[in-house]
Formats: sequence, structure tokens, C-alpha cells
Amino acid sequence: MEWKEFEENVRDVLELEDDIELAPELQLEDTDFWSSMHALLIMALAESEYDVSISGEDLRSSKTLGGLFELIKQKVV
Repeated sequence: MEWKEFEENVRDVLELEDDIELAPELQLEDTDFWSSMHALLIMALAESEYDVSISGEDLRSSKTLGGLFELIKQKVV
């Protein structure tokens, strides 16, 4: 799994415009576009695209988009 692919998948599932920068250090909870609905969408994305199950606690502990990327990357078999 590569960062660019992950970034594109996140952008698609969250329906984000191209002008919103999705950098690895982005603090998800500090953005205007993050909500509990988006968290559920990311959890579904992990399951459907990467066959990985992540919990709400996993999301909270990841804190950044890069942390989430690394978490999913570690779980991909």
C-alpha cells in the first residue's frame, strides 16, 4: 500500500475537494471536515479496500492521517 493510493481513497470516501491538503501530519480531529460520520466511512474504507478491521479506538489513537495510514499498512496481510 502506497501513501498516494491511500490519500486518493480517503479523498474519495470523504468527498474532499482537491484543494484540501491531506498530509501525513494532518490531525484529523482538528479539521473542519472530520466528524463521527467520516470516522465510520474510514472504518468502512479500511474494510472494503484493504480487508482490515479498525476500531474507533484505533482511529482515536492514530491521531494523524499518517498514523492511520501506518496502522492500516501494518494490518494488511
